[in-house]
Amino acid sequence: MCDVAAEYRGQIEAWCTHPALSELVDMFGGCIPPGLTLSARLAFLDEFSGVWDYRAKARQQSAARFHNQDAGGAVRWLIPRLDLPGDQLERIEGLADQLGLIAELQPSGTEFDHLVVIGGGRYTNLLRTRYAGEMVASRRVGNVVLAAASRRLLDSEADAVAACAPGARTEFELMVAAARDVFGLDVDEVYAHVQRRVDRVQSNETVWHFPPDSNEFGVPVMLLETPSPDPERRRANSADTYTFAAQTAGMHGSSCLMVTGQPLVPYLHFEALRTLALRYDIRLQSAGFGVHEYNRLSAMDQQHPAKLLQEVRSTIRSARALEDQLRR
Repeated sequence: MCDVAAEYRGQIEAWCTHPALSELVDMFGGCIPPGLTLSARLAFLDEFSGVWDYRAKARQQSAARFHNQDAGGAVRWLIPRLDLPGDQLERIEGLADQLGLIAELQPSGTEFDHLVVIGGGRYTNLLRTRYAGEMVASRRVGNVVLAAASRRLLDSEADAVAACAPGARTEFELMVAAARDVFGLDVDEVYAHVQRRVDRVQSNETVWHFPPDSNEFGVPVMLLETPSPDPERRRANSADTYTFAAQTAGMHGSSCLMVTGQPLVPYLHFEALRTLALRYDIRLQSAGFGVHEYNRLSAMDQQHPAKLLQEVRSTIRSARALEDQLRR
């Protein structure tokens, strides 16, 4: 455990002491004090990064009270663009690239017991699952786990739903459609199950197994719908979904490839280290497609500087939570 903790702490330190992060802080009027311990540096960065919390600012601008972290225009894809000079916007993108939030990231490993994809909004389920298919085609994978939250889709996702999965009502149904399109799974029974059950969105739980002969990759696939541990207040978040996947797929002591897309790779990597690797003794690597996959879609999906800065904040907070766990 000591070696693992040192390795993870080294990853955190390498990211949060990167000169690009210091320059971003400087750009927005801050200055990281010299000589801070890792824990103190993360605490400073966490507090300062509130300047990049554009989701919270969207909530504050609304007069309504919300019981859902996606409400009030606070979803990632509705973050407005920054009103800054072009050279500053380009510099933010360049620094985000140095911090690992832009370019594709491929894993060094070639064999994994499990490959895990968690869901998201709009086109995310299709893009992540498509990239997972590329990983499965080029590596030896024992089991694919596609897990999405029990979450009702928002009006701002309607155009993506129409393109990816007409008629879908939940994030899980978007993931089911992605599994059908990428892996060629026959998902009619899954859809029938979803449509005839009592609707308890945010509480719903589904576990569906597909054998190796169900798809062209010859790999078993699991489709999971993650219930929220607090369904009256929120949907399942990333940590909930990773935990549900690990417990349901029996991942303890295994090797795992976490597949996602930019600019969320650093954030979700630290989340997966905390909720998967540490808790279940999993040897974890992460992979993700580049932001160009989103940038070729609609303006709502493009990863502009404000969204990149929001994910810098998310990464800081996830790194801090992981470092705190390592100190316990």
